[in-house]
Amino acid sequence: LPELMVIIRGLGIAIRAIVIVLMLLTAIIYVGAIVFRGILDGTVIGKKRFPNVPNAMGTLMLDCTLSGARGTPLIREAYNENFIYAGMVLAFVLLSNVTMMGVLAGLLVQTVKTVAETEKEAKTLKDLISHMDALWAWALKHDDDESGTIDELEFRSMIGFKETAKILRRMNVDVEGLVSVASFVFQQHEGKLDKKNFMNMVLDLRGSQKATVKDHMESRKHLHAELKSLRSQLKSDDFATDPFGQLTDEV
Repeated sequence: LPELMVIIRGLGIAIRAIVIVLMLLTAIIYVGAIVFRGILDGTVIGKKRFPNVPNAMGTLMLDCTLSGARGTPLIREAYNENFIYAGMVLAFVLLSNVTMMGVLAGLLVQTVKTVAETEKEAKTLKDLISHMDALWAWALKHDDDESGTIDELEFRSMIGFKETAKILRRMNVDVEGLVSVASFVFQQHEGKLDKKNFMNMVLDLRGSQKATVKDHMESRKHLHAELKSLRSQLKSDDFATDPFGQLTDEV
């Protein structure tokens, strides 16, 4: 079962941390056994529960650390002797059961969660590669000049088919956004896109893709190029002034 394999992988990854936590928990129980053996010596609860260090360790482990009652019966017995003893047992329960066992449980849960997310990402990546290959194969079918690249006319011809939209939706790509930025991307690559550039264009418009500094820089370059083009057109029309010159320099 996939779920069982995820848990087993999680345990395998977290085994070192689990061993360290268990060693620390053992040390806490051992030190606590020595302390309670000495403090409760001569008391009724001391003779019954802490006659020696090994028995004291067993009491602290079974009644305080692993017990679902979290040491409640033992705390009551200690309270009958002295409320200070009860407070010390409560402090040990908080340290061993609530804190250390909580850390161990949290470690296991987080590790299994991380492994599950990794497995999901690996599956998503595998599916994405399959969809990318299918998309490029479909794109080559519309490569009219058989150049091994896609120009803007071929792209717009391809995007009109339902099959293209289906593949893009499986890849979680914003189709409308892809169409709107296609002219700019083709202009950047001299009107033709090979497989690498075409896939980069498609992947940049996936719904899960976040904007980066690179995207902002690309937008700035695009705006700068458009303003320069507009200024050139204005100059070619013999305009006396250059209202866009300062704005282009600032960009």
